[in-house]
Amino acid sequence: MNGRTFRYTAEGKPEGLAGPKRVIIALSRGGYYGAEQGNADFEHLESYLKAFFGFIGIVPEFVRADGINLGPEVKAKSVEQAFREVDLLAA
Repeated sequence: MNGRTFRYTAEGKPEGLAGPKRVIIALSRGGYYGAEQGNADFEHLESYLKAFFGFIGIVPEFVRADGINLGPEVKAKSVEQAFREVDLLAA
């Protein structure tokens, strides 16, 4: 949708036109995909969504529940933390 969500500048660079809007994305993942765990190369969803929304001028916020497949205790703790983050975003 050139002209509505983005445009190209005279220099040929894309400029997002959809902001400022608030986008909150909730993700759940079976494992951990941060650099500190050494699995960052396998993380594709969050980086794609950041690039996509950034292209149209929106900086998304993320709520993550990671480690869902690592057992019921890890899952419960991760989901609980995600709900706390949601409460903070809603405040």
